[in-house]
Formats: sequence, C-alpha cells, structure tokens
Amino acid sequence: MNIFTKVPGLAQQTSKLGSVLQRAFYGSSGRVSQIITRSYFVTLFEQRNFAGRRLDLSSDCSRLSEKNFPERCNSVQVESGAWIGYEHDNFRGRQYLWDMSERGEYNCYDKWCAQVDHVSSVRAVKQDNNPAKAQLFERAGYSGKKMEIQDDIPNLMSRYSLNRAASIRVLGGAWVVYQEPNYRGPHYVLEKRDYNNFSDWGSQNNTVGSMRRVRFN
Repeated sequence: MNIFTKVPGLAQQTSKLGSVLQRAFYGSSGRVSQIITRSYFVTLFEQRNFAGRRLDLSSDCSRLSEKNFPERCNSVQVESGAWIGYEHDNFRGRQYLWDMSERGEYNCYDKWCAQVDHVSSVRAVKQDNNPAKAQLFERAGYSGKKMEIQDDIPNLMSRYSLNRAASIRVLGGAWVVYQEPNYRGPHYVLEKRDYNNFSDWGSQNNTVGSMRRVRFN
C-alpha cells in the first residue's frame, strides 16, 4: 500500500514538495527505492525572488539553451539534493553550488557568490552516504602538511595556520572548497575521489580559505 494514501486527503495534495517526496521514495513499481538521491529536483528562475520564466530540472542539463531557457538565472529553489550551476555549457567554467543550506532558497545570485547572472549548464552533485571526511595536503601528490577534516571549517588559517591545499582526498560525503574565509568567493565542489592537484577540482591556484560539507537535506 502506498503510504501516501493512509492519511485522508494527503494523496490529493498537489504541492511540489509532496510530489518530490513521492518520487524520492517510490519507483515505477510502487516499491520503496533504495537510492533516493536519484530524485533530485531544482527550479531555476530568470528573475530575482523566484519570478519570471522558470525551468524545472530533475537531471543533468549540459545546455540550458536547449531547454528554451535563457542563460540568465537570478534565483534558484532546491527542493531535493544538491546542484552545481556552471558558467559555460558542458559543465565548464566557474561553479555555483546550490544545496539545502538556507532551506535551499536563493533569491538572488549574490547568495551563491556569483557576480553575474549567467548560467549555461547544471548538474546534480553525487551523494556519498559515508561519514563526511576529507584530507587536505599542502603540496600536490598528497605530500607536505596534512589536515584531516570531518566538519565545516569557516577559516582554514585560524584552524590550521595554513590557507592553501594543492591536493585533496575526499573519503566520505561531498565538500565545497572556497577561496575566501567564511564560505565566500570562487568555490569548487569535490565529490568522493582523489584530487592530485588543485587543477583537478577546477581551480587555478591552491588557495583554500574555508571548506564545508555539501548539504543534501
């Protein structure tokens, strides 16, 4: 029995949240899905404060222009999962993280540390269910001073007297590295894998001002 029919009137609700939850827990067979992270959902808006033309996405999109949506995005609503917006198509260029921080509501592009409203491609962040854990190394090739983190670090210099990392191993969860303290400035999303050099996560230098876990819920 579908659990959504057990509460009178709940099955008739048409809210987007309800549909997202149902997609997350139920597949086409009506059975509980073991991998709920596949049911990600995000909405992009052309104007600030969730106004203007909108685009709903539940999967990666390498070219927003092919969805008949202008490459102008001024607000975003994340309903499930975590997403990365890219400056260029095919997931290239500067990255913008949209996750469940601040309830997943971004009413202007300032909220995701952007300087312009241009977004050309979007993809979902791969979720890893292992406990969040990452190792930062001062030099490339996992050498030099090593820092192991399991929680958010708003200021790397204050915690470790170091504001750079040339290689990183993500052992669990997904992380976002910011070039400035307090989660500001250009940033890069790191999923579970080894990053031998800062260029592997898309950066042009080894500056790391802060680092936090990606919020999926």
